[in-house]
Amino acid sequence: MPTVKPPKDAPEPTPQPEEPATPAAEPEAEAAVIEPTGPEPGVYEFTYGADCVYPHVPLTCRAARPERPATEDEPGEPEVKATVVDWPFGPPDDGRWTKTRKKPNQRADNEPPLSSEE
Repeated sequence: MPTVKPPKDAPEPTPQPEEPATPAAEPEAEAAVIEPTGPEPGVYEFTYGADCVYPHVPLTCRAARPERPATEDEPGEPEVKATVVDWPFGPPDDGRWTKTRKKPNQRADNEPPLSSEE
């Protein structure tokens, strides 16, 4: 087959650069940059209307209830303050918690009691 020469006034073909082989990204490096999602750590008050149990903590959270005086038919109930917990990794992201400046009044139910011997 005869070779065809390009005309003299034709532009020079530009050499195509070779694409360098890109190394595969390390999966460990990508996993280390996970940003936390959900509420930030801090003290939160339980503001849901009914009590709740979180089995994975475990923590029983109480909703705030005003004092109910006794009547002839029913005994009264004392005031119940809402559960306030310091969440070191943020509270559950279920819409039941509101950030507050109040002091925590409860710890996880499975924490050992404070002892005076420490």
